[in-house]
Amino acid sequence: MSGNLEAVEREILRLQGMLLAALAEMRQLYDVYLEMLAPIARQQLITVSYQVCTQVFPEQFLTLEDAERQELQRQIVELAIALETTILGLQPRRQEDSTARPEAVNGEAPSEEDATKEQASPSLSEQLSQVLYQSSLKINHLLQRAAILPPAPIAVILEIASKAENRPLGRIPHLLTMMVDEQKRQEEGEEEPNTRDAPRESASHHPMAAIYLQLEELEFQHPPLGNQRSQIRQLEARLATLQTQLHKKQRQYLVLKASRAWWQTWKANEAADATASVPEAMDGEQ
Repeated sequence: MSGNLEAVEREILRLQGMLLAALAEMRQLYDVYLEMLAPIARQQLITVSYQVCTQVFPEQFLTLEDAERQELQRQIVELAIALETTILGLQPRRQEDSTARPEAVNGEAPSEEDATKEQASPSLSEQLSQVLYQSSLKINHLLQRAAILPPAPIAVILEIASKAENRPLGRIPHLLTMMVDEQKRQEEGEEEPNTRDAPRESASHHPMAAIYLQLEELEFQHPPLGNQRSQIRQLEARLATLQTQLHKKQRQYLVLKASRAWWQTWKANEAADATASVPEAMDGEQ
């Protein structure tokens, strides 16, 4: 049993080492992935804004004065640069610069628990999606303030789109478009002011649109980025397998260790009982 326990302990150490190595590789993959993604997202935000202003709502854009157009473009670029900076700020190497690594604590190697805490890939993906979502909200609100996009509950539209599965790619990437029946809106109590006496068209449909940057479309448009993401997914699967194996070995180790402790205690009790019975036997001989 002693040999089995030591063998399992060695296997645990081996799996911990593999897990830490995989985590280090994951950080490197994410560094490269985010380095590629940041300028792509910046450019795509500018591109889809251009397409909204020139292909979807050109009349609204042309109603702006030159100074208003310049200010709108300046703010679009500012949002795009801020998006790029925020994405780069998510890089593991940048975050590690301001956070002490586990190896630096008491000069000891990180444990499996430290490795589990360090595995931030799911959390990083969630942060990235949230960054794109917030940037989409900001660019939509900017275009609405400029009277390019029509009034619409942008947050509701993006929330519905984020929960939709297998959403097909639109004609313009990262742009959600829909047609709203104005007559239906009025029948539901959303009648616009000063329209009561105006003649109603037989088919009054108004376009609505919202910019929504999504990772899936960014990766689809840029194959090298998609390939990098594919490597991350493969490594995530490997990490999950390693963690499962490690948890099984840790469970096996605890079972063997508990079994050893049980029998050691049992034998100690037997020895104590045998010692206690010796004086009783001597008393009987007297």
